[in-house]
Amino acid sequence: MKLALTLALSCLAVAAQAQTLTAAKVSPAQIKPGEAATLTADFDVSGGALNCNVRVNFGDGQFQNMKINQAQDVPLVVQHSYAKAGTYTVVVEPKTAMPMFKCSGKNQTAVVKVVAPPVVVAAAPAPAVSGPPCPDGWKLNPKSVNKKSGAYSCSAKLNTPTPASKLACPNGLEYFESSKKGQLGCRA
Repeated sequence: MKLALTLALSCLAVAAQAQTLTAAKVSPAQIKPGEAATLTADFDVSGGALNCNVRVNFGDGQFQNMKINQAQDVPLVVQHSYAKAGTYTVVVEPKTAMPMFKCSGKNQTAVVKVVAPPVVVAAAPAPAVSGPPCPDGWKLNPKSVNKKSGAYSCSAKLNTPTPASKLACPNGLEYFESSKKGQLGCRA
């Protein structure tokens, strides 16, 4: 019994002297997916003994227990990378992880924003002027296409024979052709 009481009092004395978690910050505050952010957690170590534990919750489902038991552990510096874009709240919390007791102090938070670079979309080529298909050996004259009436003309080399089957002209337009001029199409 005396040994248990002595052990409990020793634990209380260590906990009372443990450093106090005072602040946390993340830098840079904005990163890209896959880049590392650096968390810095500060402690008040004026109590003397360095012997406690904190848990770092990175806000993306991952966490890490960190032992603070030597002078070089203060300030605590940890790097972490995020896979996806989003805003993450990093929480440094005093937490017991046996055999280490939790540090004193309250949870400290910091925010890191993970921003995906903008997607660069190549400019789409200018749409080709479309119109009805011209017969083989004939090309659509883009300037002749009238979107309102549907009229258009096709051109070919002079004296190119006109096709055996005539074009079907829409909306009351009439078919025309001239092999001497190398033109055919539909006109109002």
